Amino acid sequence: MKAVITAAGLGTRSGLDGKLRKEMLPVYDRRGGELVLRPMIDCIMHRLENAGINGFVVVVDPEDKYTKEYIENEFDGVDFAYQREKKGFGDAVLKARPYVNGEPFILNAGDGMILLQEHIDMVVKTAVENRDRNVLTLFRVPNPQRYGTARVDRDGGRYRVTEVVEKSTTPPSSLALTAFYAFTRGILDFIDDRESNVELTPAINRMILSGTYTIGIEIDRPNWVSVGIAKEYADILRRTLRLVE
Repeated sequence: MKAVITAAGLGTRSGLDGKLRKEMLPVYDRRGGELVLRPMIDCIMHRLENAGINGFVVVVDPEDKYTKEYIENEFDGVDFAYQREKKGFGDAVLKARPYVNGEPFILNAGDGMILLQEHIDMVVKTAVENRDRNVLTLFRVPNPQRYGTARVDRDGGRYRVTEVVEKSTTPPSSLALTAFYAFTRGILDFIDDRESNVELTPAINRMILSGTYTIGIEIDRPNWVSVGIAKEYADILRRTLRLVE
């Protein structure tokens, strides 16, 4: 199974000016028993490789030579897709269509990471064993109006997601979507690229309404980190350091 990593944003909310992309901001990790600093996207791809992912599609800005060269030097089996116009997360995912070959895939935004290897392993395993189902990772937040959120029903030890909505004044729950998913091959057909800002959440909801069973797995909020906002970056460095010490 392949993974799609979106890494074409300019990172303005991270305090960057486009010369260094937010996906290249370093966080702490452990490699071969040694404490190291590695770019966020490196840590994402490393964890996914450990979970059994055998190929990547990385969506980058065509002007971003630095990120592309770094990934080419560090990882094998990577295809690159290009997002020239910044038309949203959904549009970035659409750029990977030629490379996923109509197969299920993992999707991870390049500026956020699940810290727990066990959760990544579980999502990949669930996706491989349930190729006709989507898998969403969820966490509870005190301010769900700021997030895409999910309406869920209990199904054993997991949730069945029955609806997802993008930032809403009346969210259906306090369960927010993280940018780590497993999708069946049909998701790309549900993304509407006619809008100036192409969101992914409405496409997921259309797929749910079409009858695609969608699994929701909840994690604790601290087990997801994102370098997308400048004032949170110092805290992320501390959290990743604590994790690997």
